[in-house]
Amino acid sequence: MKLKSLLATASVAAIVLCAHSATAASYTSYTSVLSGGSLIDFEGMAGGTLIDTQYAGVTFSQAPSGRPQIDNYPWLFGYGASSGSGVLTGSTEGGVQFPTIAGMTATFSSGHNGVELFFSDTAPLSINYPITIYGAGGAVLASFNLATASLLPPGYSGGQLPPPGTSPLPGIFVGYTSATNNIFGIGVGPGASSNDAFAIDDLRFTTGGAIPEPTTWAMMVIGFGGVGAMIRRKQRAERSAFVTA
Repeated sequence: MKLKSLLATASVAAIVLCAHSATAASYTSYTSVLSGGSLIDFEGMAGGTLIDTQYAGVTFSQAPSGRPQIDNYPWLFGYGASSGSGVLTGSTEGGVQFPTIAGMTATFSSGHNGVELFFSDTAPLSINYPITIYGAGGAVLASFNLATASLLPPGYSGGQLPPPGTSPLPGIFVGYTSATNNIFGIGVGPGASSNDAFAIDDLRFTTGGAIPEPTTWAMMVIGFGGVGAMIRRKQRAERSAFVTA
């Protein structure tokens, strides 16, 4: 490959990767989008178990305080599961008036580049549910509202009390992806209306290789250019020496 072509290719790659390094996006989907990484499906624990640090790498809490709980009979409260029968929902710990209504937060012990969870409310009272993505130190990376009008997929027929195995699923997958491992948590709810029950299931989080910052790529391109200039000077000097010999 000619030097000019090599430098042009490197420059284009740098531009593309610089743009990608700034890319971060939220999404909703009626099927799971994220793959790989770690999955917490909330199965295998007794109903009513208060959850904080039982799962490696994650600490769960609820708003305004307390710990959320496992529910193995989600179809009794107006939400359902995306797999199995176990889900995570609010508890009355910390002074919450009723179970199933508290906002919940999952905080990661290290940074990740993707997070996704299944959200279910088959009898919504709220207009929307707030979703918050956290970075290091609790900094807010992104926040958006999950509209109740989009909670249930087209063709859903499971009603307000969907049994396990309901298809289409009684809810929606919510996620956020980043070009770097800067995601340290996700918060869900509570709903805009009081006493609105909801649950989450199948929390997945992924970690990817760090992508160099734009300034790093710029320095690499400058370096390629410098090397190219040196090679061209050497080639000219060699041709000049050959002609005068």
